[in-house]
Amino acid sequence: MVAKTREKLIEVARQLFIHKGVENTTISDIANASDKGRRTIYTYFKNKKEIYAAVIDRESDKIVSELRAIVDSDCSCADKLRRFLHLRLAQTRLTDISAYSSIKSLITFEGRRTTKIRWLAYEKENSILEQILSEGVAEGEFCAARCVMLNKFLLQMIQSTDAVPPSDEVLRPSADTYAALIDFIVTDIMVKIPE
Repeated sequence: MVAKTREKLIEVARQLFIHKGVENTTISDIANASDKGRRTIYTYFKNKKEIYAAVIDRESDKIVSELRAIVDSDCSCADKLRRFLHLRLAQTRLTDISAYSSIKSLITFEGRRTTKIRWLAYEKENSILEQILSEGVAEGEFCAARCVMLNKFLLQMIQSTDAVPPSDEVLRPSADTYAALIDFIVTDIMVKIPE
């Protein structure tokens, strides 16, 4: 029951933050919308800042959960990297009601918090990417020196596409362009077998 109540409070707060903005949402708003008293909220959270942090943490976990599943799959490291990149780049194109669009809504309403949100997601995504690259090097699929270079800029490049509105087809590359980019990246870090 304790976990369900906490999760309900986080979900209610998320919805309010998206619709009203973080600054315009009060503890009383969260209490009223969740049919709980203010005392109940303070049992789980010290203040609104702590609720916001819980919302962001949960939303960033949703974004990377699919990416984590790729690491646990039985496919080759090259296929893991391809799937990771395809999924991550596909997330930048989402406009429907998804975990990713929820994060984008929070960013839209609370622009100055963008850095914190991106940093949380970046840390989690980077850990997954490092795991795939390390496994590829250990198994002899990937060139270690190329992976070091790739790891330094890849996620920053992907995250830069997050800022482009999905409707801006001039600035946003097509799915075919993304596929060609992914093939280029994976081919570049593969260990070359002498002919």
